[in-house]
Amino acid sequence: MVEEEKNLSEEKETETNQDKIEEVSEDIKEVLDNEEASETDQQFSELEEELAQEKEEKEKYIDRLQRLQAEFSNYRKRVIKEKSSLAEQATKDFIVELLPIIDNFERALATSATDDEGGGVLKGVEMIYRQLNNLLTKTGVEAIVTVGEEFDPNLHNAVMKEESEEYESGIIIEELQKGYIFNELVIRPAMVKVAE
Repeated sequence: MVEEEKNLSEEKETETNQDKIEEVSEDIKEVLDNEEASETDQQFSELEEELAQEKEEKEKYIDRLQRLQAEFSNYRKRVIKEKSSLAEQATKDFIVELLPIIDNFERALATSATDDEGGGVLKGVEMIYRQLNNLLTKTGVEAIVTVGEEFDPNLHNAVMKEESEEYESGIIIEELQKGYIFNELVIRPAMVKVAE
Protein backbone atom coordinates (compact mmCIF):
# COMPACT_ATOMS: atom_id res chain seq x y z
CA MET A 1 0.00 0.00 0.00
CA VAL A 2 2.75 2.31 0.67
CA GLU A 3 3.89 1.67 -2.75
CA GLU A 4 0.49 2.38 -4.16
CA GLU A 5 0.34 5.60 -2.28
CA LYS A 6 3.74 6.46 -3.51
CA ASN A 7 2.69 5.73 -7.09
CA LEU A 8 -0.46 7.74 -6.62
CA SER A 9 1.51 10.61 -5.25
CA GLU A 10 3.93 10.44 -8.14
CA GLU A 11 1.05 10.34 -10.64
CA LYS A 12 -0.52 13.37 -9.01
CA GLU A 13 2.77 15.17 -9.09
CA THR A 14 3.25 14.23 -12.76
CA GLU A 15 -0.26 15.46 -13.56
CA THR A 16 0.40 18.67 -11.71
CA ASN A 17 3.67 19.13 -13.54
CA GLN A 18 1.96 18.44 -16.84
CA ASP A 19 -0.71 21.02 -16.02
CA LYS A 20 1.98 23.53 -15.15
CA ILE A 21 3.82 22.71 -18.37
CA GLU A 22 0.62 23.20 -20.36
CA GLU A 23 -0.03 26.52 -18.61
CA VAL A 24 3.50 27.73 -19.28
CA SER A 25 3.23 26.47 -22.84
CA GLU A 26 -0.02 28.41 -23.35
CA ASP A 27 1.57 31.51 -21.82
CA ILE A 28 4.52 31.14 -24.17
CA LYS A 29 2.17 30.70 -27.16
CA GLU A 30 0.25 33.79 -26.11
CA VAL A 31 3.43 35.82 -25.80
CA LEU A 32 4.65 34.57 -29.19
CA ASP A 33 1.27 35.30 -30.78
CA ASN A 34 1.35 38.81 -29.32
CA GLU A 35 4.88 39.35 -30.65
CA GLU A 36 3.87 38.08 -34.13
CA ALA A 37 0.78 40.27 -34.09
CA SER A 38 2.85 43.24 -33.01
CA GLU A 39 5.41 42.49 -35.75
CA THR A 40 2.62 42.07 -38.33
CA ASP A 41 1.02 45.33 -37.20
CA GLN A 42 4.36 47.08 -37.56
CA GLN A 43 4.87 45.64 -41.06
CA PHE A 44 1.33 46.64 -41.99
CA SER A 45 1.84 50.20 -40.76
CA GLU A 46 5.14 50.39 -42.69
CA LEU A 47 3.37 49.22 -45.85
CA GLU A 48 0.59 51.77 -45.32
CA GLU A 49 3.19 54.51 -44.90
CA GLU A 50 5.02 53.39 -48.05
CA LEU A 51 1.73 53.30 -49.97
CA ALA A 52 0.88 56.83 -48.80
CA GLN A 53 4.29 58.04 -50.03
CA GLU A 54 3.76 56.34 -53.38
CA LYS A 55 0.32 57.95 -53.74
CA GLU A 56 1.78 61.36 -52.92
CA GLU A 57 4.55 60.87 -55.48
CA LYS A 58 2.01 59.72 -58.09
CA GLU A 59 -0.08 62.84 -57.45
CA LYS A 60 3.01 65.03 -57.91
CA TYR A 61 3.75 63.35 -61.26
CA ILE A 62 0.15 63.73 -62.41
CA ASP A 63 0.18 67.40 -61.40
CA ARG A 64 3.47 67.95 -63.23
CA LEU A 65 2.17 66.18 -66.34
CA GLN A 66 -0.99 68.30 -66.35
CA ARG A 67 1.08 71.47 -66.04
CA LEU A 68 3.34 70.39 -68.91
CA GLN A 69 0.31 69.59 -71.06
CA ALA A 70 -1.17 73.02 -70.33
CA GLU A 71 2.14 74.73 -71.11
CA PHE A 72 2.48 72.81 -74.38
CA SER A 73 -1.09 73.65 -75.36
CA ASN A 74 -0.45 77.34 -74.68
CA TYR A 75 2.83 77.18 -76.62
CA ARG A 76 1.09 75.55 -79.59
CA LYS A 77 -1.65 78.20 -79.59
CA ARG A 78 0.96 80.97 -79.39
CA VAL A 79 2.96 79.50 -82.31
CA ILE A 80 -0.18 79.16 -84.44
CA LYS A 81 -1.11 82.76 -83.65
CA GLU A 82 2.41 83.98 -84.49
CA LYS A 83 2.43 82.05 -87.77
CA SER A 84 -0.93 83.49 -88.68
CA SER A 85 0.28 86.97 -87.81
CA LEU A 86 3.44 86.52 -89.90
CA ALA A 87 1.45 85.24 -92.89
CA GLU A 88 -0.95 88.16 -92.56
CA GLN A 89 1.96 90.63 -92.38
CA ALA A 90 3.65 89.05 -95.43
CA THR A 91 0.39 89.27 -97.40
CA LYS A 92 -0.05 92.89 -96.35
CA ASP A 93 3.51 93.74 -97.40
CA PHE A 94 2.97 92.05 -100.77
CA ILE A 95 -0.25 93.99 -101.36
CA VAL A 96 1.49 97.25 -100.45
CA GLU A 97 4.14 96.45 -103.09
CA LEU A 98 1.39 95.58 -105.62
CA LEU A 99 -0.62 98.81 -105.19
CA PRO A 100 1.74 101.08 -107.20
CA ILE A 101 1.49 98.60 -110.09
CA ILE A 102 -2.29 98.86 -110.00
CA ASP A 103 -1.96 102.66 -109.96
CA ASN A 104 0.17 102.47 -113.12
CA PHE A 105 -2.44 100.24 -114.80
CA GLU A 106 -5.07 102.88 -114.03
CA ARG A 107 -2.83 105.63 -115.44
CA ALA A 108 -2.22 103.58 -118.60
CA LEU A 109 -5.95 103.03 -119.04
CA ALA A 110 -6.61 106.74 -118.51
CA THR A 111 -3.92 107.63 -121.06
CA SER A 112 -5.34 105.22 -123.66
CA ALA A 113 -8.65 107.09 -123.62
CA THR A 114 -6.95 110.36 -124.65
CA ASP A 115 -4.07 108.96 -126.76
CA ASP A 116 -5.06 108.15 -130.34
CA GLU A 117 -1.84 106.36 -131.30
CA GLY A 118 -1.64 104.05 -128.25
CA GLY A 119 2.06 104.73 -127.65
CA GLY A 120 1.37 105.83 -124.06
CA VAL A 121 -0.52 102.63 -123.34
CA LEU A 122 2.33 100.48 -124.60
CA LYS A 123 4.86 102.39 -122.50
CA GLY A 124 2.59 102.15 -119.46
CA VAL A 125 2.11 98.40 -119.90
CA GLU A 126 5.87 97.88 -120.36
CA MET A 127 6.52 99.87 -117.19
CA ILE A 128 3.94 97.80 -115.29
CA TYR A 129 5.45 94.57 -116.63
CA ARG A 130 8.90 95.62 -115.38
CA GLN A 131 7.45 96.54 -111.98
CA LEU A 132 5.72 93.17 -111.67
CA ASN A 133 8.90 91.29 -112.60
CA ASN A 134 10.91 93.34 -110.11
CA LEU A 135 8.35 92.62 -107.40
CA LEU A 136 8.46 88.88 -108.12
CA THR A 137 12.27 88.87 -108.09
CA LYS A 138 12.28 90.85 -104.84
CA THR A 139 10.00 88.26 -103.18
CA GLY A 140 12.19 85.34 -104.33
CA VAL A 141 10.30 84.26 -107.45
CA GLU A 142 12.41 83.41 -110.53
CA ALA A 143 11.35 82.40 -114.03
CA ILE A 144 12.48 78.93 -115.14
CA VAL A 145 14.94 79.01 -118.05
CA THR A 146 13.57 76.97 -120.96
CA VAL A 147 14.51 77.48 -124.63
CA GLY A 148 17.78 75.76 -125.49
CA GLU A 149 17.88 73.88 -122.19
CA GLU A 150 17.61 70.11 -121.77
CA PHE A 151 14.13 68.95 -120.78
CA ASP A 152 13.86 68.34 -117.01
CA PRO A 153 10.56 66.81 -115.82
CA ASN A 154 11.09 68.47 -112.42
CA LEU A 155 11.03 71.94 -114.00
CA HIS A 156 9.24 71.51 -117.33
CA ASN A 157 5.93 70.15 -118.56
CA ALA A 158 6.26 68.91 -122.16
CA VAL A 159 2.96 69.34 -123.97
CA MET A 160 4.28 68.94 -127.50
CA LYS A 161 7.12 67.24 -129.39
CA GLU A 162 8.38 68.41 -132.73
CA GLU A 163 11.17 67.43 -135.06
CA SER A 164 13.86 70.07 -135.27
CA GLU A 165 16.99 70.47 -137.37
CA GLU A 166 18.25 73.26 -135.11
CA TYR A 167 17.99 71.40 -131.75
CA GLU A 168 18.98 67.92 -130.59
CA SER A 169 16.43 65.47 -129.22
CA GLY A 170 15.31 66.31 -125.67
CA ILE A 171 16.12 70.03 -125.96
CA ILE A 172 13.37 72.61 -125.40
CA ILE A 173 12.62 74.49 -128.62
CA GLU A 174 9.73 76.73 -127.50
CA GLU A 175 8.22 78.03 -124.26
CA LEU A 176 4.41 78.01 -124.31
CA GLN A 177 3.92 79.25 -120.73
CA LYS A 178 6.48 80.51 -118.24
CA GLY A 179 7.26 78.47 -115.17
CA TYR A 180 8.37 79.87 -111.81
CA ILE A 181 10.50 78.83 -108.85
CA PHE A 182 10.01 80.30 -105.37
CA ASN A 183 12.94 79.77 -102.99
CA GLU A 184 14.13 76.69 -104.92
CA LEU A 185 10.59 75.22 -104.97
CA VAL A 186 8.78 74.86 -108.30
CA ILE A 187 5.47 76.69 -107.95
CA ARG A 188 4.54 76.23 -111.60
CA PRO A 189 6.45 74.14 -114.15
CA ALA A 190 7.12 75.71 -117.54
CA MET A 191 4.91 74.46 -120.36
CA VAL A 192 7.23 73.67 -123.27
CA LYS A 193 7.66 72.14 -126.73
CA VAL A 194 10.53 69.64 -126.95
CA ALA A 195 12.62 68.53 -129.93
CA GLU A 196 12.29 64.88 -130.98
